[in-house]
Amino acid sequence: MSETQHRADGEQPVHKARRVHMNSGPQLTNRLESFWTILGQQGILDYVQAQRFLGLLSPEPDKMKRPGILSAERTRKLLRPWIDEGVLCYRAYYARQKGVFWLTTKGYKYAQLNLRYYEPVPSSLSRLVAVNNVRLLIAERHPKDTWRSEREIRAMQNVKDSTPPHVPDAELISPDGNVRAIEVELTIKAEKRLETIVFDLAANKRYNAVWYFLPESVYSAITNAVRKLPPEHQKRFAFFTLKGDSYPHESRESTPESGT
Repeated sequence: MSETQHRADGEQPVHKARRVHMNSGPQLTNRLESFWTILGQQGILDYVQAQRFLGLLSPEPDKMKRPGILSAERTRKLLRPWIDEGVLCYRAYYARQKGVFWLTTKGYKYAQLNLRYYEPVPSSLSRLVAVNNVRLLIAERHPKDTWRSEREIRAMQNVKDSTPPHVPDAELISPDGNVRAIEVELTIKAEKRLETIVFDLAANKRYNAVWYFLPESVYSAITNAVRKLPPEHQKRFAFFTLKGDSYPHESRESTPESGT
């Protein structure tokens, strides 16, 4: 129907008012709410990680062009309105590289997370991205396990404790209640510092196992520190590449696929 109507021949036209739609902004979905939670827990997600998490959370995975990953165009269409709404931030820190997403203060309220606002700095990106990749790896292999991020662990700590134990990069909780500490180590720390971290993890009775994800360049330093522990504690440690492959001498029983 035309917006301009005539009552009768020769009469002045009557202009029909344009309808204002109530639902004009972006709409929340279960997938987006889960995505906000993951983003807040991790602090940041780079563009490809956002694509992969949105792919894993897709309500119709069979309709995706590439299994397990949302297209770059669809990701942009899905998230851009939330940047405009002030829920999400995005910034490319390095030339000719895609950027990272993080939640605004408003975004943390949307996610219903009791975590402090976090704005990334370039020096922190490589470690955060590596931890995110390990979370993706484990989410694909252990979809029923619960990931508790470092940020969540710190928020749960008793602030009255003046000397809290070392906080791992994450905790992985299986349906049967087993808790594994997750450590992602990219660089070699000072020997004393490394021994203290390993000792704290071994002394923490909550952890049934400690999984280290690390490049080969760091492997010797970590294993040397672990060898200084009593044999019964050494057995709780397992070492994997950043792609989740067990290092050659590690037993098959301790791989991420097995869940031990």
